[in-house]
Amino acid sequence: MYGLTRGLGNLRVMLGSGLLGMAASGLLNPVMPLYLRSRGLGFQEIGALYTVGALLPIFVQPVLGALSDRHGRKPFVVGLSLVTSLMVPAVALVDDPQPLAAVMILKMLLSRSAAPVSNAMVADFAPARQRATLFALLDATSNLVFVAALFASSAVIRALSVAGTFFLAGGLFLAGSLLLLGLDEPARPARAEAGRG
Repeated sequence: MYGLTRGLGNLRVMLGSGLLGMAASGLLNPVMPLYLRSRGLGFQEIGALYTVGALLPIFVQPVLGALSDRHGRKPFVVGLSLVTSLMVPAVALVDDPQPLAAVMILKMLLSRSAAPVSNAMVADFAPARQRATLFALLDATSNLVFVAALFASSAVIRALSVAGTFFLAGGLFLAGSLLLLGLDEPARPARAEAGRG
């Protein structure tokens, strides 16, 4: 993967940011339902929370996609990534079930809504002839990091506690978000001139 992105600095930035995010997601994935349960949410409430968090992006993603096409992708990718990364440790600080559910829904909404814009940005940077190869390898590498983080999560939780794991994951998300600041967004093509009469 590193060899394929030689000379493609923006893709390496996106790759590094994505891998940090997948490592953080792998650490959080096993502990999140247990954490929500410990804060007083029942299984039905947790299911409803994840359902709402999955449904809301359906309405938000098209709007963000259109805005990113019009105003550029970098502000949306970086902004949503930063906000989401700061919300992860916020989850560990909220004890009351209702505000906790609201924070979780907002976090899922932002992270899932940013994904199509981020994918479009990767496509912008990838050479046309290697685009499918790069997407496939990026996905495979991300899944490998996610599985490795899942495997390590129990040891991390035992060492740092649940709250400490949240803060570690938030730090990884934040590092990945700050890495995105190094992106050089390609200039958008100029509008075609109006045809002469």
